[in-house]
Amino acid sequence: MKEGSIIEINYTGKVTATNEVFESTVEKKAIEAGIFNSKQEYKPMVVVVGEGDVLKGLDKALLEMKAGQARKVLVKPEEGWGQRNPNNISVVPLQQFRKRKINPIPGLVVELNGRQGKVQSISGGRVRVDFNHPLAGKELEYELKVEGEITQPKEQIEALYKKYFYMVPEKEKSLKIEKGSVEVSLSPRYSANLGPLKKLFGEMVSRHVKGFEKIRFVEEFVKEKEAQKKETGQEEKPVSEKQGKKPKAQKPKN
Repeated sequence: MKEGSIIEINYTGKVTATNEVFESTVEKKAIEAGIFNSKQEYKPMVVVVGEGDVLKGLDKALLEMKAGQARKVLVKPEEGWGQRNPNNISVVPLQQFRKRKINPIPGLVVELNGRQGKVQSISGGRVRVDFNHPLAGKELEYELKVEGEITQPKEQIEALYKKYFYMVPEKEKSLKIEKGSVEVSLSPRYSANLGPLKKLFGEMVSRHVKGFEKIRFVEEFVKEKEAQKKETGQEEKPVSEKQGKKPKAQKPKN
């Protein structure tokens, strides 16, 4: 691979010291490790090599791999989630938790002022919270496989579109690819909150997909009934047909 290659990978990560598996894109391995999540879709992940889509240690390994190749990769803390930082451990008044109706107990994962941390201990009306990433300071081992490289421009755009806008329902978005230009339509209810992802999509297409220099985003207003037709591909039937009844014949006038 090279920087900017658009590829699909599967991986399973575990903590080297304990063999604890903490993530996987492969359903079978997630089930075996006891971390299966029914809300997660298990499939290969689209990655733009060198763009920080994965940990630095994995990005470096991908540059040494070919399509179809699998290998184990050791990721040191400095190329993973970093070393543990004592400054990321804070003492928070118990009252702050009570205001939020939270009962802090050791091991509880909480979110305070936009930061996620784990409660370590409670003493004297104070709660010690560790805001370091749970995998900070740990060496990790990944089973990594490059499933394939996406090389055709149209397929690259479609892959990036799915990567960055997967959370938007199909009826709320559309993609149009023409010669030299790309148009993404999003409903207003999603468009306003996806500024950073729109920027990323535009940057990735302009930097890494050949022949496409114009990327356009539009807001598309669709009436509810029209949206339903668009989703099902069916026209609304008359009431009499919906009920399985024929219209009554009119009596002829004298």
